[in-house]
Amino acid sequence: MSEKISIIIPVLNEAKILEKTLSELQSELGHHELIIVDGGSVDNSVLIAEKYGKVVTSERGRAKQLNAGAAAASGDILIFLHADIRLASGALAAVETTLSSGYVGGGFCQKIDGKNILYRAIEIAGNIRGKYLKVFYGDSGIFLKRADFEKIGGFPEIPILEEMEFSRNMRKLGRTTLVTSYIHISARRWETKGIVRTTVNNWLITLLYFLKFSPEQLAKLYRHIR
Repeated sequence: MSEKISIIIPVLNEAKILEKTLSELQSELGHHELIIVDGGSVDNSVLIAEKYGKVVTSERGRAKQLNAGAAAASGDILIFLHADIRLASGALAAVETTLSSGYVGGGFCQKIDGKNILYRAIEIAGNIRGKYLKVFYGDSGIFLKRADFEKIGGFPEIPILEEMEFSRNMRKLGRTTLVTSYIHISARRWETKGIVRTTVNNWLITLLYFLKFSPEQLAKLYRHIR
């Protein structure tokens, strides 16, 4: 039997999209484990999550929720996903193959669920970032072996970009990569705040991160430009 995988999804008031996400994930899950980490939702997120997997409660905050999910996981491999994504068929098998090939971890190629041509540009940029810069946003998905997660010490509890910082720490352990199985992302963030505005804001934050701005400085800027 293949190694057990724990899929960890942090949520906070995600009832509008969670049923769709978790129901679509069931066909991929098999003998693997699904953990949903709630950060204090006041909608029906917990009731929905309980139908599909193990629910863990945590203090609010993405890093805290991801770390709480990892602490509750029993799998040999951990995959961290957002609440508004779905995995393509065969994605879990691709993760196992990648890790058994000597990679420490990585993320997935992106597909945004929208027809606007700008989404295709965003996908290309995201895939270049993951493949060549080895930097993975949370909406790329992040996977690695549990033992390596513990070596890293989990996600840093910083105000912003905890997943980028985690992927940087992951690179210190060895090679990371982008698997060709797609992760499908809801277009809701871009639709709500505007494709160009959202993308430019994200790229600006990323650029300043590479220019060594502190997470505290970036968090203030992020709140301002939102």
